[in-house]
Amino acid sequence: MLVGGKRVTRQAFPKPAKSALSTIHRVKVTIHDSKPPIWRRLELPSAMTLDLVHETLQIAFDWEGYHMHVFETACGPFGSPDQADDWLGWADEATATLSQVAPAETAKIVYVYDFGDDWQHDIMVEKILAAEPGVAYPRCIAGRRAAPEEDSEGFWDDAGSPEDEPFEPGEVTAALAQISAVIVAEP
Repeated sequence: MLVGGKRVTRQAFPKPAKSALSTIHRVKVTIHDSKPPIWRRLELPSAMTLDLVHETLQIAFDWEGYHMHVFETACGPFGSPDQADDWLGWADEATATLSQVAPAETAKIVYVYDFGDDWQHDIMVEKILAAEPGVAYPRCIAGRRAAPEEDSEGFWDDAGSPEDEPFEPGEVTAALAQISAVIVAEP
């Protein structure tokens, strides 16, 4: 099977780890082939389901959600059942958590958005950490460059890849407030 165009060994889909309820995944999400790189560093609840990871990425990259998407993982592809045809063959993204498909540091999954423009987002797990008391997740802690506009037809359209537009992580974190929650560690 392929994840981001690279052959990987298919892994069994694990049961959710109880520890995922009180940890976060610090991930770096980079739009594949963007030069200079367009990226976001996000802290996501480890137990976050992929449908909510999709919502988070839509906000972080200022996408509008107009197009189909899929997560390519070593456990197989996951996407929205509302978008799936019989030939697509992906599992429901609401049934998989980040900790199940990216269980360790350095694990990589790929989020593909807009099959026409083919925006591939490489998601690399940098660290798995205990959630900080009183902090709402998900949150954006860093990033670089504004994302290309929706329907900009990829990087070959210079207008779709703003070089000098500033990026403000705090604005993304504020926008993520609609899906954020404070993680309470189990005693």
